Amino acid sequence: PHTASDSPHRADQPMAPRKFFVGGNWKCNGASDDVKKIVTVLNEAEVPSEDAVEVVVSPPFVFLQQAKALLRPDFAVAAQNCWVRKGGAFTGEISAEMLVNLQVPWVILGHSERRALLSESNDFVADKVAYALAQGLKVIACIGETLEQREAGTTMEVVAAQTKAIAEKISDWTNVVLAYEPVWAIGTGKVASRAQAQEVHDGLRKWLHANVGPAVAESTRIIYGGSVNGANCKELAAQPDLDGFLVGGASLKPEFVDIIKSATVKSSSA
Repeated sequence: PHTASDSPHRADQPMAPRKFFVGGNWKCNGASDDVKKIVTVLNEAEVPSEDAVEVVVSPPFVFLQQAKALLRPDFAVAAQNCWVRKGGAFTGEISAEMLVNLQVPWVILGHSERRALLSESNDFVADKVAYALAQGLKVIACIGETLEQREAGTTMEVVAAQTKAIAEKISDWTNVVLAYEPVWAIGTGKVASRAQAQEVHDGLRKWLHANVGPAVAESTRIIYGGSVNGANCKELAAQPDLDGFLVGGASLKPEFVDIIKSATVKSSSA
């Protein structure tokens, strides 16, 4: 019979620290030459080891294979979206199965630009997350409030509702990274202060603890996105509930390397 000492996580043992995660969302940018330039910079960069940081870059669909073929083996690629169910008569869409077939391990789902510009609802995003996970993909699931919602004081209600939709459709959070991106900070140059970011990340972790479970709350990485750059990444990385970044514009520039290096803030404080 198994005794308590056989279990990998005894109650009196702290869980392993969450590995810092840095994602680069290239959005709808670039040409083949740009891919080569960006990847060359990343391949030549001296960054913390895979033990300290997980790095994932997300080129547009058409450049995924090129980027994956050129990119160093310790960095992974992500698609920026995928279809909500199995492929078929869905012109213009890319299925989770296709990404698996191309050995693309990650996908970004529910980005605020898709929610806003393509009217993707909380439920639709949650269905996408559940389907992608069921096919074996790892998911960066995006949530975040608009400026109007923040000014109305409903930030936590909004992000909790977005997270709840996902929580109702999935049971295993092992392959989910939750990306909190305040919509008012994306591409605007406005950045949530470290206190604002920490407050929401802490609130999300408490929500997971109460509604999904303590182990999931402890182990799930909650990353921040919204005008992250080389200048502000270190002070943000120092916040206890901030486990990394989803980087937009700066992921196309050499400063993305500085953002990856901000992982050392965590390892030095551990």
